[in-house]
Amino acid sequence: MGKDWLFGKPNIFLLFLFLLPGNTSPTTEPQYMVLLPFLIHTDAPEKVCVQLTHLNESVTLSATLEYQGENRSLIDDVVSEKDIFTCIPFSLPKSNSTSVAFLTVMVKGETQQFRSRKSVLVKNSESLVFVQTDKPIYKPGQTGTGNWVDVDSDSKKMSGLHSSEDSYFH
Repeated sequence: MGKDWLFGKPNIFLLFLFLLPGNTSPTTEPQYMVLLPFLIHTDAPEKVCVQLTHLNESVTLSATLEYQGENRSLIDDVVSEKDIFTCIPFSLPKSNSTSVAFLTVMVKGETQQFRSRKSVLVKNSESLVFVQTDKPIYKPGQTGTGNWVDVDSDSKKMSGLHSSEDSYFH
């Protein structure tokens, strides 16, 4: 009867195990998180996001972007809310080559300080060209038409219809 009672019928003992308090106290220590893409395109809108939680004092939030030997301040604000999530938009000018930029986020208060410095890759934006022809395969000497769509980094589309006499398709 003892074994059947434990496993065969509703067990109040198991119910009490689920109700016992465990380590369920939420963390109340201040925390931060910085979100940014690992690849930033030039001449395109980008953003970095910062989340601060469980703040117990007013803090100064600052973000600085180091790019091509210059420091650009993205934000320098006093935060007095306990929890905050903010995104900071920015864009970078074109460069001669692919390079690395550094983003430094600082959170300073009287009793707490966070600092995060991340490197990101910066590349020039590229445009894509999609070509659709009227035939899957051309024989030598055949003419045909093709639609093309040119999409740049800002998702601006330019399209047209060309005959094979206007353009050379590979």
